[in-house]
Order: sequence, then C-alpha cells, then structure tokens
Amino acid sequence: MADSRQSGKPPKASAARGSGPSIEKAVDRAMAGLGFAPGELDEDQYELRVLTEPEEGFLGVGGVDAEVEVVLREDALEALSGLSEEGEEDTSDDEDDWQPSAGSDRLREYLDTVLRHLGIDARVTIEETADALRAEITGEEMGILIGRRGQTLDAIEHLASIILYPNPDARKELEIDAEGYKGRRRAGIERVAERKAQEAVKRRRSVELESMTPAERKIVHLTLRDWAGVSTESVGREPNRYVVIHPSR
Repeated sequence: MADSRQSGKPPKASAARGSGPSIEKAVDRAMAGLGFAPGELDEDQYELRVLTEPEEGFLGVGGVDAEVEVVLREDALEALSGLSEEGEEDTSDDEDDWQPSAGSDRLREYLDTVLRHLGIDARVTIEETADALRAEITGEEMGILIGRRGQTLDAIEHLASIILYPNPDARKELEIDAEGYKGRRRAGIERVAERKAQEAVKRRRSVELESMTPAERKIVHLTLRDWAGVSTESVGREPNRYVVIHPSR
C-alpha cells in the first residue's frame, strides 16, 4: 500500500461531524466533509452517532440544530482505499477538473451534469456576488426539473449547497430557480398567508394551512413575522407538516 507521506496526499479522513436543522441534513454535511455525496455510501459502511437531537424554535428563534458524527467502518475504509489506489492514475485528473475554483463555475458544472442526466436541454444563467450565488434555468420540460410543488428543484438546490459549501460557516446564500417558478410560488404562498391571517384575526380563532414543504412553510413564517395580531407555528410530522396561524390573545 502506498504511503500517503511519500505520495504527497493526505490520508482520507475516517470521521467527520456535521450539523443541520435535521439529522438527515447533518449527515449529508458530515458526508460532504468526508468527500462523499448523500447516498454514495451504504449504511453498513459507516457508523452514525447522534450527538445532539434537533429542536425547532418558535418562528426560527431558539431552535437547536442536530449534530452528528459519521465514522467510516474499517472494512469500508479498506475498500475505499483500495479503489482509490487502483484508479489513482485514471481518476486524479478528473477529480482536479470537476471542481473549478470559482463557485459559479462549480455550480454550472453541477447543473450541467444534473440536466444531462435528466435529458433536459436548457440554458443556465448564473450570477455570483460576495454573499450570494443564484442560477436561473430556462428551457423546455421544466416541469421535470421543478417536480411536484418544487420538491425536485429544492432537492437539487440543497445538494448543490452541500457540494459547493461543505463548511456551513463559509456557505453563501444559494438559490436555483427554473423559469421564475420560485418567484411565482413565493408570491402565491404570501397571498394565501395574508388571506388566512386576516381570517384568523376576523374570526378570532386559529387557522390551519395545508401541508407544505419546509421551504413553503418558511415563506409563511417570514411573510407574517411582522404582522400585528397573529403568530405562526409549524406542527405535525413530515411530509404532512403544516403551519397554524394563531390570532393574538
């Protein structure tokens, strides 16, 4: 087995910690720290230690992120090390090429790969600033990319954030949109939230909204955050979690 000190390459990390609003997202970030994409390893190839259970705060305040530690098992380390050595001459150039230095270049390559695998011919426009990275995808068959209620697009965005910025502390604001879908969705949810808030105040009773994705619930909370006379909370379990609008007592 080649000595990493002689080859100039550091040994592959065997453990990493990650944090996030849920255990699943914390695991994804820990995996990214080890250099693996979500789902790349089988569950029997690593040990998961939950260090902190997540706790949801009120309106995004006072919550506690989940913290986990992912430890690769010895047999997985040996197998992965062997694969790395066998394919070192063939894959080293590819590994260097797939991750350009600029965030916009890395995002473009990621999106080009996703679109190619989905069989979608589309145009990608990317804008990058010091604090944010945004991509707009235009073309035909955007429904496949967006998915039901935007869930496919949200998943693509979440994975891009983990791949580009495995360190949460150095993460830019990242948004991926398709044909302006997110803007239309945001506007529609804001209208519903405001209408239901008015109903809660008028009838003086709590109003439940339909089940929403985490991104949709966040829009509701932000829309009504500064509304006088109402408060909001998320209740239920995924995928049937929803927002309740309460009139102030």
